[in-house]
Amino acid sequence: MMTQPSDSEKAGILAQILQSPGFQESKRHQELLQYLVEKSSSSTSLKETEIAQDVFGKDAKFDPATDPLIRSYISNLRKKLDHYYLTTDHEYHYKLEIPKGHYLVRYTSVTPKPPLAAPAAKRFGGQAGAIVVLSLVVLVLGYREYAHRAQPPAGAQKQAANPLWNEFVQPNGRPTLIVLGDFFFLRERSKVNDGYYRSIKINTIDEYLDSISRDPEFGRKFTKNTFTYLRPSAPWGVMQLLPILQNAPQGVTLKLASQFTSDDFKSNNIIFIGSFKTLHLLKSLLGAFKIVYFTAPSSFRIQDGNSDSVYVFTPERLAAGSMEKDYGVVAKGRGPEGSCIMMLLGFSESGVIQATHAVSDPSLLATIAEHYPSGASIDPSSVTLVIGAEGITQSLYNADIKFISGLGSPPPDSAKAP
Repeated sequence: MMTQPSDSEKAGILAQILQSPGFQESKRHQELLQYLVEKSSSSTSLKETEIAQDVFGKDAKFDPATDPLIRSYISNLRKKLDHYYLTTDHEYHYKLEIPKGHYLVRYTSVTPKPPLAAPAAKRFGGQAGAIVVLSLVVLVLGYREYAHRAQPPAGAQKQAANPLWNEFVQPNGRPTLIVLGDFFFLRERSKVNDGYYRSIKINTIDEYLDSISRDPEFGRKFTKNTFTYLRPSAPWGVMQLLPILQNAPQGVTLKLASQFTSDDFKSNNIIFIGSFKTLHLLKSLLGAFKIVYFTAPSSFRIQDGNSDSVYVFTPERLAAGSMEKDYGVVAKGRGPEGSCIMMLLGFSESGVIQATHAVSDPSLLATIAEHYPSGASIDPSSVTLVIGAEGITQSLYNADIKFISGLGSPPPDSAKAP
């Protein structure tokens, strides 16, 4: 007969799961799992309608035959549990499972799992698994090999002295985690190897679940895809930053934004490279920089803390392969857990590349200072910068400084950005 954990052991199992990074970032999934565990201790069956009413606040009109909300959440919950047991460093004697076709949980006795030995690949992105991240690992290793054979890149010493990078290269500082923005994709349920779908309004699993709660038919047609997508500006950006960060005392790691968790703030300084639409959990940081963005049509606004003025920026002609007008955004400041955050943002390739190019230029702050009134100063530990960018994919033709936090719009004779 299969042994079962005691009530106190069950409480410990649940607490350990809910405290894991994958569950801490989703309050809804925490509430759902806790509800299922509690119901399993007092019931022998559980229906979708009960879950919909008790957890999601649906009324008696909820019809699971036409609304897949509960099935979608349960499916995602099973994946979160699978991910927890694959990645946890904790030893466990029982696995909490939700069998297919059922909603009550069960506890399966297992051989104690020894703590995970940190694999070498974890240094470059945790449980990435995606081919593109593996490629970036090779890219980083290749660069390091090159750096050992070749002379330091021209201007490398100047780059290291740029005040924007003080927190990332200081002795005894935190490790640097470079987070690459990846796009959220859907797949048509009726197709296996094709039928991929991308919506500008759906950039996270929560936005997908919200969409199907409003349109059940959408949920019946599309499901979350198993892989995400990186634009070329991400690896390009990594290569621009490596000459600056190669001597960072605590090292550099890589991770996809879709795999970023709140725990990553605890021990790392963070650099994000990517589109506004690929922020995932990092989207919550924009409030600290007083940035709000919109996807349809694409635009963002920034409130200047000194003057309370609001600046609105609207890109034009955002289409791959054509001349586009985008904006590169550099936002640097303090994040949770005392971390230093630098966000290199845009709506398209031109904006992201321009933001990365600007912070990689050792003369950036000097160029800005030359074209503002005497006495104007920039705090290199906390700054938001907007640069207009015109170009085709990775080829930029014009770049103008449009906004700097605390200084507002530059004078009419402002110089071209570096």
